Order: sequence, then C-alpha cells, then structure tokens
Amino acid sequence: MLCVGFICACDKKDNTDYVKTGYEMLEAPDYNAAEQNFNDAIKAEKDLTMAYRGLGICYMNKGEYEEAIEAFKNALASSGSTPDAVDYDINFYIGVCFHKLGKYEEAKERYDAIIALQKRNVDAYMQRGAEYLYLKDVDSACTDFDTALSLKKKDYTLYIDIYNLLSETGYEPYGVEYLNEAINKYDRYMSDYDKGYINYCLGNYSTAKDYLESARTGGDKSEDVLLLLGKCYEELDDTAFAINIYNKYLETEPNAGVYNQLAVALIDQGRYEEALDAVVSGLELDNNECRRQLLYNRIVAYEHLGDFEKARELCAQYLVDYPSDEDMAREYNFLKTR
Repeated sequence: MLCVGFICACDKKDNTDYVKTGYEMLEAPDYNAAEQNFNDAIKAEKDLTMAYRGLGICYMNKGEYEEAIEAFKNALASSGSTPDAVDYDINFYIGVCFHKLGKYEEAKERYDAIIALQKRNVDAYMQRGAEYLYLKDVDSACTDFDTALSLKKKDYTLYIDIYNLLSETGYEPYGVEYLNEAINKYDRYMSDYDKGYINYCLGNYSTAKDYLESARTGGDKSEDVLLLLGKCYEELDDTAFAINIYNKYLETEPNAGVYNQLAVALIDQGRYEEALDAVVSGLELDNNECRRQLLYNRIVAYEHLGDFEKARELCAQYLVDYPSDEDMAREYNFLKTR
C-alpha cells in the first residue's frame, strides 16, 4: 500500500522539453538522466512544480528521502494557492517519504491534511490507517479502514489490502476478521485468484490450492497465481511439486520473484547449491522489488552450507544497503561469533 503508484499519473501539462524528457526518463527508468533534466528545468525556472516533483521522485527511487521531501516541498511552494490534483499527489509522496524515514507521526499529518480537504479520499484513509498501525494505535487504524470501506462499497480488494497491512504490523487477528467479512459479503463477486489468496491467508491451503488451480486452468497464468499456488503446495508438504511448478514457469518466463521463491523451496529441501544458483539467476534480472529477498536468501544458503565467512561478508554488504533490518543485524552479530 505504501508504495503509491503516482509516478506519471498527473494531468498538469508539461511546458518544457526538460520536464517532458525528465518524465520520459523516469519511465525508462533512467533516474540519473531524469534528475539532470529536472535540475536543468529548475535552473531555467520552467514549470517548477512539475520539475521539483520529478526531482523528488528521482530522490525517492535512490532512497534519499530527506532530499526528496525537500524537493516535494519546493514543488508545493511553487504551485498555485488553490490545491489541485498534483498538490494532493505530492502530499502523498511526502507521506511515503516520512514513512520510509520512520517518521510515522509526520506521515500521518500529511494524510490528516488531505482528509481535512477531501473527506472522501479513500487512499488517504488507507494510508493514514497504515501510519496509525506503525504508531501502535490499532483502534484508530481500524476506524480509518472502516471509513475507507464505507466509501468504496463492494470493493473487496480493500479487505485484502487491510489484511496485509494488519498482518505486516503484527495485528493479524484483526486482519482475519476483515477477510472473513469479505468472504461473507462478497464471495460471489470474487475471482478464483482472490478466493485462493484469502483462503491461503486464512490457512485453508487445500481450498486455496483448488481455487488457484481453477484460476490457472481458466487462463490466468500470472506470476501471482503461480507463486501462491507453489506456496500452497509447500504448506501442504509437497515442496517437490512446488519446485516443479516454479521451474516450468521459468523455462519460458524468467522472473526474479519466481527465482526467489524457488530458492526458498530448495533451501527447505536442503538443496543449498541449487538455491544459490536460483538466487544468482534472480539477481541477474536486476529486479529491485525482489533484490532484498534474494540477497537475504543468498546469505541463508551460504550459512546452511557452513560457509560462515562468505555469509558474514554478504551480511555486512546487505546491512550497508538495508541498515534498518534488525533481524539481519542480529544475524550478523551471530555470524561474527562463528
């Protein structure tokens, strides 16, 4: 939920080649070229709101959240006195940056401001609810989630998003209540994949598998269906079949997420060398979304192989890129004793 997808979704007209080119480079993506174009636009004092907005997005993608916030605030300062769609969009970005910095109260205040002006903004209620969870105020979070649901009736996918947020922050029992409510109200509207996903979350792995197989035979051969189907087979103690599913998919569709799940399954079977091969193949695809998980599982595989020196070296590198990972920090302290 917190990775809000607004990158090029605004209607404000670009008036300069620098700004237009910058957004084209964002889609490429080539963040260095995009950053240069936005800086050139700023120097020329052309379309400053969109230039600063684009520059903020560049900083976000590089993990430079303080710099991104400054750029987004400059974008707001150069905008008109009456808030429009771009201003709300920029405030969402600022909220995301504050969240990434662990400044949950500041992030919440951004959504407070949006809701004060847009009482029916579903995304703002969902995002503010997420911040409440990180502030350990589950009651306020659920109040916002309930408001979002009341504003977007029959959208059962919101229930799934709410479950994921509650589960990720340690409030899974609350999330289970939302999933059960979704099934009771909207079962007839759901796709086979969504029914499979909900049943997987509820621990009904055999039922989930049946729905996902139905989705697959019905023509949905997407990564989401495949990964969840494989996880169902793993939970049902048929890891070998899950591995077969992953390998069949990878024969025609190289995919970092599938390589990562294949590595997890191979580690579970004690096939650590093969797991390392899967990790390497996944990393070669340079998928930022899965890179962290792949790097994590590479460390796990080396540790199982007894190569603690290599695991320790990779762990140190991992913590340079992801210093806030407390679990890996503890693992690194352990590895230093081996």
